[in-house]
Amino acid sequence: MNIPKNLLFLIGQRNNKVKREDLRIRDPFIVRKDNKYYMYRAVNDESPERIDVYESDDLDNWYNPRTIYTLTNDTWKEKDLWAPEVHEYHNKYYLFVSIKGKNGIRGTEISVCDTPYGTFVPIANRAQTPSNMSSIDGTFFLDNDTPYIIFSRDWPDNYQKEKNAYVGQICGQELSKDLKTLVGEPFLLFNSDDVLYSKKSPSRHMFEDLGFITRYGSDAPFINKLSNGKLFLTWCPFPNNNYVVLGAKADNIRGPWTHIEKPLFDKNGGHAMFFTTTDGKMKMVIHYPEEHLKERALILNAIEKDDQLIVE
Repeated sequence: MNIPKNLLFLIGQRNNKVKREDLRIRDPFIVRKDNKYYMYRAVNDESPERIDVYESDDLDNWYNPRTIYTLTNDTWKEKDLWAPEVHEYHNKYYLFVSIKGKNGIRGTEISVCDTPYGTFVPIANRAQTPSNMSSIDGTFFLDNDTPYIIFSRDWPDNYQKEKNAYVGQICGQELSKDLKTLVGEPFLLFNSDDVLYSKKSPSRHMFEDLGFITRYGSDAPFINKLSNGKLFLTWCPFPNNNYVVLGAKADNIRGPWTHIEKPLFDKNGGHAMFFTTTDGKMKMVIHYPEEHLKERALILNAIEKDDQLIVE
C-alpha cells in the first residue's frame, strides 16, 4: 500500500508528541474546542517570526504544530511577536498579538480565522490599540454586546519624572462591533504602583536603548467573569524582579478595582490565562520560570471562592 508523502508527514507529526515540560513557551494561551486543546506559541527567535499552534488531548502531550500567522514587514509592523491570544467571537476566532511597529511603538493587532487552527488574517492595516501609546498584551473582553481590548501600557513611553520610574498601567479601549475601529478614548483601569504589592518593590531592568531603569511593570491582563457577575482581572508586575500573578475585582470594566494583595502565584512565573477542561474544571496556565530559554507552560488548578479566583 502506497501512502502519500504528505499524509505520512501528517501522521508523523501527530505521533511525534512533545511533552509539555519539553516545549519552551512564553505567554501560553490555551483554547478548548471539540474535546481538543490548542496552545499558541510565539516564535520570535527565528526568521520570519511566526505564531504556531499545537494540539493536545490531555494537556500533557502536544503534537501537530502548525503555523497560523507569519510576520511580514510590508505594513505598519516591524518585529517582536509577543503574547498571542485567540478568542471566539461571533462564530469566528480572533488572534490578538503584540507587535512593535515601524514607528517604534508597540501595539496589539487583531487577526481573524474561521477556526482556532487555520491561517489568521489581519482585520485592518493597523494595531487595534492607540497608536500613540506603547500597548502590549492586549486581551479581549465582551461586556454584554460591547467589545473591549484591555492592554498593558508600559515602557518606554510612560516615564514619570516625579517617581523617576516607568509606571505600568492597565488600560482599556472600546472597539466597534467588527473590532476594526477604536471607539471613544482609552481609559485607565489602574496604575501598577496603585497596588501595594507592586509599589513596595519596583524592579530594575536593562532594556535596549534605555540602560537600567526602575519599573513598576503591568504585564498580561486577563479578565474572567465570575458566577455572580463580578469581574476578576489577573495581571503581572515584577516586584524585586520576581514575576508574580496578582488579582483584582470590580463590578464593571471601568472599576473601581479592588486589589487582592496575596498573589495567585509568586514563584517567578506568570502571564496567566484561565480555561475550562473537558470535564468542567477550571485551570490557570502560566509560563514558568521567568528565565530565558527555560520557560515552560505550567498548568494549575483554579477555583472560584469568596468573589475571586484562587489557585490550589
